[in-house]
Amino acid sequence: MKFIHIADVHLGAKPDKGKAWEKERERHSWQAFVDVIDKAEEEEAQLLLIAGDLFHGQPLLWELEAVNGQFSRIPKTQVVLIAGNRDYLGPHSLYHTFTWGENVSFLKEENICMLELAQLGVRIYGQSYWHKEIRRNIYQGVQGKDEGFFNILLAHGGDEAHIPFRMQDFKDAGFDYAALGHIHKPMEHIRGRVVMAGALQPIDCGDMGEHGYFLVEAKGHDCRVQFHPLRYCEYRPLNLKLTDGITERKLAEYVEERIRQAPAYQIFKITLTGFGGFGAVDGRSLEGLGRVAQVVNRCQAEYDLEKLKMQHGQRLIGKYIRAMETMPQDEVAKRALHYGVEALMAE
Repeated sequence: MKFIHIADVHLGAKPDKGKAWEKERERHSWQAFVDVIDKAEEEEAQLLLIAGDLFHGQPLLWELEAVNGQFSRIPKTQVVLIAGNRDYLGPHSLYHTFTWGENVSFLKEENICMLELAQLGVRIYGQSYWHKEIRRNIYQGVQGKDEGFFNILLAHGGDEAHIPFRMQDFKDAGFDYAALGHIHKPMEHIRGRVVMAGALQPIDCGDMGEHGYFLVEAKGHDCRVQFHPLRYCEYRPLNLKLTDGITERKLAEYVEERIRQAPAYQIFKITLTGFGGFGAVDGRSLEGLGRVAQVVNRCQAEYDLEKLKMQHGQRLIGKYIRAMETMPQDEVAKRALHYGVEALMAE
């Protein structure tokens, strides 16, 4: 059996609002979703598993119809999905009344239920969110040990407010495959058995690195898992340590060159660090460059230590500076001196 595992598609999300490329980013989730449908058809996948947050919020009718239309393109693929904390079944959710296509099974119960796909020899366990938060580990103790079937757990969570499970909870639970969602970083936690799909595409610049889908081939009760990136957008960190003499113009020119050398789908979060007289550099010019999502300035200005010693004499700040100057002047000592002076000045 061959199946595809995705989660956190977040259809309807609007990443990078206010940026020149915001409209393009709005389309990425839909484009990536269509790519997955194409891949399911190409690979003749028997299953498509969606582990929550197919939508970024409560889905509109046209969104449900558009998604259902995509599912209808792969009638030989059984689609099984649950609602996550973003697209949870609120009292007015259209999930309650929407009619899905014949190849779609929506596990919308509030408690863990089981779906049997006898033609595939598969049993799938899961439940949907009916509230934004679920603070108890509902998966602890759940078992899937029917040897006559390939047992799958479809689950969404992993932090304190959203079903705080641990990966160890699934180790001896008897499931042949745990298809997880919610945490946006894709990762195979237990080889061939417990996989966090990650977001299909990044939702903000905190979602660093590659994103995509997992293609799984099951033989007997064993799985071979392959991650396939979809490169519409990839946020990358660019950490720059500034030195004395740098100017805003030189900094901007350097960043522009780094961006030119990078693949066109990469967008950057820039973090500036360093000690020194950086009064003329604040990084604001970088925010106007193309493909820069965020600039974080963590630079620390260098104190005029001689002036501080004269001003504070035998008071604590003056004594502290002189004591630190007797130590070997490596990077650690320099930082300790800076942070100490900063703390004493605040006092």
